[in-house]
Amino acid sequence: MKLDPRAALSIAAAVVLGLATVASADSLDIKPGLWKKSLKVVTGGRTVMDTTIDACLTADDLDLKKTAEKLTQSPSCKVTEQELSPKRLKVVIQCKDMLANSTTEVLNRESVVVTATMKSSADAEETRSTEQWSFVKADCVK
Repeated sequence: MKLDPRAALSIAAAVVLGLATVASADSLDIKPGLWKKSLKVVTGGRTVMDTTIDACLTADDLDLKKTAEKLTQSPSCKVTEQELSPKRLKVVIQCKDMLANSTTEVLNRESVVVTATMKSSADAEETRSTEQWSFVKADCVK
C-alpha cells in the first residue's frame, strides 16, 4: 500500500498542530498570528506537493496541554515519543499503518522549520515533508 499524500498530510497536520511546546511553561516560543507556510512533500523520491499557504496560529493552538490532547485523539495512533522545549518539539507517532516522526525547530519567534518523515508499514515507502514557517503579522485577517 502506497502512502497517499493526503493521508500523509493529515498525519503531518496533526503533528504540526503539535507545534506547541513548553515556553513560559505552557506554549511554544513563537508569536501567535498569521504565518506563511511553505510546504514540500516528497514520496518515493518525487515531489508530490510544493505549495505555500497561510495559517493562523492562535494562543490556543500553541497551548501544550491542548496539543497533547489533539495528538492522543486518534484511536488508531499512539504517541510513542515526545521531546518538548520552548524551542523544539520532537514527536513520534505510531499508527495502525504508518510511523510518523516530526521535529519542529524554532529558529526565532518569527521563524520555524518542521521536518517530518512518514513510513507506511505496508510497503515501507517513505514520505518526507519540509515546512518553513514565517511570521506575517499578529492579526490573522489576510
